[in-house]
Amino acid sequence: METIFNGFPRISLIRSCIILGLFILAFTTALLLTPKLQSNDSAPEFDQTIPSEFGGWKAIPDPFIQVSLTTDKNYSVNLLYDQVLMRTYVNQEGGRIMLAIAYAREQRQDVKIHRPEVCYVAQGFQLISHNDKVLNLPSSKKPVMAHQLLMQNDSRYEAISYWIRIGDEYPSNGIQARLKIFKDGLHGKVLDGVLVRVSTSLNDQSSLTEAYQKQEKFILDLTSALNKPTEALLVAH
Repeated sequence: METIFNGFPRISLIRSCIILGLFILAFTTALLLTPKLQSNDSAPEFDQTIPSEFGGWKAIPDPFIQVSLTTDKNYSVNLLYDQVLMRTYVNQEGGRIMLAIAYAREQRQDVKIHRPEVCYVAQGFQLISHNDKVLNLPSSKKPVMAHQLLMQNDSRYEAISYWIRIGDEYPSNGIQARLKIFKDGLHGKVLDGVLVRVSTSLNDQSSLTEAYQKQEKFILDLTSALNKPTEALLVAH
């Protein structure tokens, strides 16, 4: 008995199976290529895990407000980062160093850590100098590709040492960061990231070299005083 369906072209069983198989393959591939979060289940508690006293340095209350970790000081850091720590440390000689740590569980093309030189300029500073600095920290499995900045706002100077870790790498610029995020995404990964920023206020540029040397010693003392889980958040493992 003929029906209205007899007018439609017949699709063979083999062709139907091939089409179904292609749909299944496409669906499976999409699942495999969907980035999976490869980081901690919860944000770290830096207030508890970063020691307030180590290597001759001691955290103190400081009325001085550090430069924001975002490009807009009115933009909440909690919208960009999962955990933020800002402290000021002093040593017995009266040296003063500001520490800022910003951790984000997910680094994506549209959500990534802001570099200090961008944040400072956005808040009225001028970039005077920018040098690359390799830090050989025993706690890191590879040399830390850090940066040294000198920023100026009117008569105020700040010497800054910082690095950014994304996954197991230290991207030196925004392009490298995007390539790292893209490469991990192709392998189905969304890795975490952290910014570690150390800064010192200066009256002039004459003490710049000494400031960088003290910052490097501070960084070594800090990373040596961390427990293993916290250490693994700040440097590549």
